Amino acid sequence: MGAVKAADEKLMTNFTVVQHAILLQPETRMNIQMNNRGERIYLRFLNMEDAASLLDVQLRNRAVFEEISASERSETFYTLEGQVTLLEGWNKAREEGKRYSFGIFLNTTNELIGEISLFELELDSTQKWIVGYVLDQAHNGKGYMSEALGLALNFAMNDAGIKRVEAGALPDNAGSIRVLRKAGFQEMDRQNIKIRGIWKEHLMFAVDLR
Repeated sequence: MGAVKAADEKLMTNFTVVQHAILLQPETRMNIQMNNRGERIYLRFLNMEDAASLLDVQLRNRAVFEEISASERSETFYTLEGQVTLLEGWNKAREEGKRYSFGIFLNTTNELIGEISLFELELDSTQKWIVGYVLDQAHNGKGYMSEALGLALNFAMNDAGIKRVEAGALPDNAGSIRVLRKAGFQEMDRQNIKIRGIWKEHLMFAVDLR
């Protein structure tokens, strides 16, 4: 993915360490509303009322997230105030058409178990979109992220008018690669992405949405 500048606080897990570049058609920059329900989980935009639940996910997974996060996090980040600030930034970016952050919730309990975001990034002098997602470690290996990515791609194609999605995954992240291939991504090449100051080689994938 080349020299990628860190784009605000991104959440990741040992199950899925992945970033995706998405081409967004200019005419689709609008205030899109979403509540997309799948078989076991649903996605909806995160808001201020989710700050406490998001903080719980951050704290439970702190060691893992910090090990592979693309940006440094202060102690303030791991407070309710820090998460409110994060959500305020996300909401402002959504109003500007630059970011769409969704919570991943269980249908049965409405528990927040993860997060998936589409956000704008300048990459190789081209404006593209990145998708990053996180899943609470307690829910790894259950197929929730595959379902969430499917819902996000459905949103990208049917609500945002996105035609093509690119994605990157660490070569040793078998879980992420499985998720991508299950969603129809095909491997393209290898590129370097900076993770906490260290350049790491990633496998690059792409899928055309129809």
